[in-house]
Amino acid sequence: MKIDYTINPILMGGLIKEVNESTVKVHLHGRLGVIEVPTCYILNEDITPEVGHDMQFYFSYIQVNEEPYDYDSSSLKREKDFSPCFIGGTITEVNDTAIKAEMMDDIGTVAVPRRWAFTDSPLTKGQNVEFYFSPMRIVGKKEIPAECI
Repeated sequence: MKIDYTINPILMGGLIKEVNESTVKVHLHGRLGVIEVPTCYILNEDITPEVGHDMQFYFSYIQVNEEPYDYDSSSLKREKDFSPCFIGGTITEVNDTAIKAEMMDDIGTVAVPRRWAFTDSPLTKGQNVEFYFSPMRIVGKKEIPAECI
């Protein structure tokens, strides 16, 4: 029996924990996971991303899809567009508590608790997934040491 789920994007937040040459690692509020994306997916071009910046973006639960669609991530690269985009990816890691997936088109990676993944079958490396994601925007800065984020 196949169970159908409806995933919807919601406004989420997180703090930048690491900034590399061209990527940022954002720890989601509430210890809900980690997203790593290139800085080109940050809409605030006039602000240089730093550790402690508070980020907002749209995100959804992750759904395993054995028959992936022909996803289009082009709307993620549009200037100043803060709308969620339905994208695909592939699970790259599975453990007792979490999964990690690589987003399509080199958008980045997302690691979330297993409870964030909807599926009728056991979670395994290599499964196709789909979810909503949007570009990120900087909404503030917390003066917290990186090791505390």
